[in-house]
Amino acid sequence: MSLADYKAARELVARHADLADFVGERPDELVAQAEEALGSRFPPSYRSFVGELGAGDIAGEEFYGVIDDDFDNSSVPDAVWLTLQQREDSGLPPNLIIVYGDAEGAYYALDTSRTYGSGEHPVVLWTPGASEPGDELEAVAGDFGELFRTRIEAGLSRRGMASF
Repeated sequence: MSLADYKAARELVARHADLADFVGERPDELVAQAEEALGSRFPPSYRSFVGELGAGDIAGEEFYGVIDDDFDNSSVPDAVWLTLQQREDSGLPPNLIIVYGDAEGAYYALDTSRTYGSGEHPVVLWTPGASEPGDELEAVAGDFGELFRTRIEAGLSRRGMASF
């Protein structure tokens, strides 16, 4: 779980670089600005992701992260912009940070109100308009590292590629 899953996912990205398109490393100062804008420190696996890859996609799987410091005028895959927009427009709870979206309009988000001893947060599924404030959302992944690895494996599998 956590950083081990993240590292396994990074190896998949390196092995399938021809299928990957990420914005690249983000400076620590920018990551800190993103955390401040969202009101929460990123957990270790997600902080590693945004620091090393920023945001982007592999094998048809798009992961939201940090692009630049214009958090007001951006678009997907900018997690900061999208999270702030969904908080304002759709009632996204302030403890959630969106990191991934599916084709049906649901978002996968870090639930910063729940923290493991490792500093990681579970990933929950949130659909605009489908839950009431205060509802506890079901965890769909133990942390960002697990989500990152399993979604990459699913994308590679759909392409008939081995993920090992």
